[in-house]
Amino acid sequence: MRRAAFISALSVATDLAIGQPLGFALKSCVLAVRLTRELGGNDGLRREVYHQALLRYIGCNADTYLMSALFGDEIAFRREFALIDMGQDREVLGVVLQAMRRVSEGQGIPALMLSMLKGLTRARSVSAPVLAGHCEVAGRIVERLGFDTAIISNVGQLYERWDGKGLPNHLKGEAVAEAVRIVTLAQDVIVLGEHFGPGRTLEIIKKRRGGAYEPRLVDTLVEAAEKLLAIYAENVSVADVLALEPAPHYSFDDTAIDEACLAAADFADMRLPFTLGHSRAVAKLSEAAARRLSLPDRDIAALRRAALVHDLGELSIPASVLMQGSNFSAHDEELVRLHPYYTERILTLANVLPEVAAIASQHHERLDGSGYHRGLGGAGVSMASRILAAAEFYQTLIEQRPHRPALSAKDAAARLKQAALKGQFDTDAAAAVLGATDHKWAAAPTRRTEALTPREVEVLRGLARGETAKQIARQFGLSPKTVDNHIQNLYAKIGVSTRGAAVLFAVEQGYLQMR
Repeated sequence: MRRAAFISALSVATDLAIGQPLGFALKSCVLAVRLTRELGGNDGLRREVYHQALLRYIGCNADTYLMSALFGDEIAFRREFALIDMGQDREVLGVVLQAMRRVSEGQGIPALMLSMLKGLTRARSVSAPVLAGHCEVAGRIVERLGFDTAIISNVGQLYERWDGKGLPNHLKGEAVAEAVRIVTLAQDVIVLGEHFGPGRTLEIIKKRRGGAYEPRLVDTLVEAAEKLLAIYAENVSVADVLALEPAPHYSFDDTAIDEACLAAADFADMRLPFTLGHSRAVAKLSEAAARRLSLPDRDIAALRRAALVHDLGELSIPASVLMQGSNFSAHDEELVRLHPYYTERILTLANVLPEVAAIASQHHERLDGSGYHRGLGGAGVSMASRILAAAEFYQTLIEQRPHRPALSAKDAAARLKQAALKGQFDTDAAAAVLGATDHKWAAAPTRRTEALTPREVEVLRGLARGETAKQIARQFGLSPKTVDNHIQNLYAKIGVSTRGAAVLFAVEQGYLQMR
């Protein structure tokens, strides 16, 4: 898998987290690279600009709960903050007060004033450490994705400014990396253009010349405005962005894909104290359960990766909603129900790991059709997704949440058993999850008296694709007689005698790959 495709997917996730339209980072990447060319920048600079545009906000989830406690809906706050000049105290104060007014809505005037005063005092003490944390976390994640020291250093300067009024280190002038200066301007041009239109955007950019932005960059942008601002009318795709990546193009092998998914898991989970390590734990439990059910290695790898990235879509939900944990409004309930959709969208927009996206998008589906976001049931839910759903349910129960304490392992196991017996979860998947956590449950068999082997699963899938024994044999380097033996064995295990019944079984029990 090409690394640039994976970080393009992560850029879509950061778009959600900062309240920008999906594809914001992709569009800003194209503009930043074009601006670099206008400046006469060499390949090395274009490479830094390219990756800075996609990775700039990769650390923005650190300590989000602190920001949410101060400003309420942190996504709305970030969206409003992106429109102002953070070097102008009056503009900053206006946005901060507006956010605090929302948080304190419903209070009387004296209580409101007191709350806002306390909030302002706390905001001053919290903001610098939080933003410094964003920078440091960004560097660590980017390092785990295999980038060099220049890219790592650049993402640590995301809040620095030309005039030295940035945070956390107040770097000034050319002490701010050139790639950072270019991307800061390009991304602001995209944000402002979306809100104000091209003409007003150019006025604002000129006004900030020498403050937020290096004068040379502003002058170049203004001179080439007609050419560069054509970006507003373009529909930028991941393919467009990949075509711009300066050579050499780095690709992930299987080990690097696993590490990238781990980094994505940590990126998603670190917004809130009670979700730290959640996706890692779900992945470990899902993999153990899948091995108990003898899934093929390929399926197990896809399931493990899906479990790691399953909550990327939660970045679309304000932390304030998740910290509330219960008694959701209708609007908040809808946000929660849509997060598996956004997980799938993040991965499919960048066309990375399609089998992983399919599994991850179903982690809240239930066999009786009561889940979300699609309300699938029965045959619509893959076997891997059934395992992920059961593992995620159990793991969440044993973790503390704002509206309840963590359940004991015994109580969580009882809840999973009860839900499975009601038809919400696959009983084999639930039993495998419980077995992996040392809870014994002799669930009534739903599909077989003994597990299919990984090879039998592959043969069953071949039958479902309409392949003959000879075709299946060629695919796996086996003799037709060996394949026929596998067919007869799996027929006996699942209690059928014809291909048609075996295929129906495969559909009913979620054994077919979800494409």
